[in-house]
Amino acid sequence: MAGDSSNLLYIGAILSVALGAMSLRIIRKNKDLEWNEALAARIICWMFIGKGIQNAAVANMQDTSVDMWQFYAQLSSGLDNLFTGTIIALALIYPVPLLRSEKQVKIGFTMLFGFLVYVILLEVSGNPYTVFELPGIVYWMAMICWSTMYLKFRLIDPGNSNDSTDNIAIVSGLFLTLLMGHIWMWWPGMVLQSNYFYFFDLAGGPMTSMTWDYMWNASYTICIVTGFMLLGVEIFQYSKGNGSILLYLIIPYFILGAIGYIVYSAPETTVSHTRGTNDTLASIWNLLTSQLHFTVMRPLIAMFVLLKFGLFNINEETKPMAKIMTIILIVVATSAILELIQSIVPINQMISAALLGIIIALGIGWEERSFDSLASNKSNVRVGVGKRWFPNVSISQKTLERLDLVCFIYILVIFLISFIVWQTDMLVTVMLERYAEAGGVG
Repeated sequence: MAGDSSNLLYIGAILSVALGAMSLRIIRKNKDLEWNEALAARIICWMFIGKGIQNAAVANMQDTSVDMWQFYAQLSSGLDNLFTGTIIALALIYPVPLLRSEKQVKIGFTMLFGFLVYVILLEVSGNPYTVFELPGIVYWMAMICWSTMYLKFRLIDPGNSNDSTDNIAIVSGLFLTLLMGHIWMWWPGMVLQSNYFYFFDLAGGPMTSMTWDYMWNASYTICIVTGFMLLGVEIFQYSKGNGSILLYLIIPYFILGAIGYIVYSAPETTVSHTRGTNDTLASIWNLLTSQLHFTVMRPLIAMFVLLKFGLFNINEETKPMAKIMTIILIVVATSAILELIQSIVPINQMISAALLGIIIALGIGWEERSFDSLASNKSNVRVGVGKRWFPNVSISQKTLERLDLVCFIYILVIFLISFIVWQTDMLVTVMLERYAEAGGVG
């Protein structure tokens, strides 16, 4: 299963980087976006460029030599910090800006950038994976910002409700799903206090302290509570005849979570197997659920938001590239799913190739209709909503270009730091020190 996991990560890397880079090119040509939408669109693009490179780093870390793993481990950690920063920045400005003035935007983004630099300094000074990095902060910040927006506009008084208020709630729910969806599939483990929930995604051993592990598990718990909140509100609204696409998106995660509890609680499944590389049912299930969310569902949700809510300016110049992006999404996602099925159920290569061709042909045909529908029926989050929710802030084109430059330079710096960590054996040194402190064998 190690090979299958790596293959899926490579597929996710290609998908994320391709969509992120092509989206960025289209968005840079759109001069008509509101200030927070222009920032949000760029942040989404860099989020997935960084996440794609991180997926490739994790895949290489699983397959590489004894010493080279340090380079990919540090690269993955640094780009995960970029993901944390982009998620928090996005939650602060979109769909409703919580930063209300130019001064607040500058202070907020400066503090966020300072936090990323602070985490880098901790890691290069030989103090990675400590509580000073505030593990899980991304989930807490996203929960506070997007849950507040969701509840405010989803449960708004019917007299003030309109399509835009519904769209604000939907966008908030979509981003919560993008970030937390894989964790929602572990809800039975949290509710029933099963062992697999407490050890599922931890580094394990002396590398992390008990406090670090507690903070990480606490953030996962709040994610599941957030998922239950979304599910409860959507069921309530559906019962009143005001259902939305969120209900149909969220329910499968919780159903898969119930099935996953049976898999992870099986007698032959141990804690180490749930995220290990053993060829077990638990490993296969994790590949089909959590890993598929990381590599396929996240880009799919982001692409939907960019197209549906007007962050793309689809015109005669940009339409061909936008359509290419949707085709890439369909082809790569289809290939990934078929690859997973083939790794579990042996299928003749000729049959597999024929199935892939048929599915892609159907997918491209569906893409024609769905793309035209999304491009021509865009949804708005501002029309009919009080102006007090959307203050006018002056963000120049030069500032937006600087944001692109900062993100690009950050990624280059992370590559350089990762190389230094590898050459100096920094991670190995930290591991030996912490194992020695814990009384382990160095």
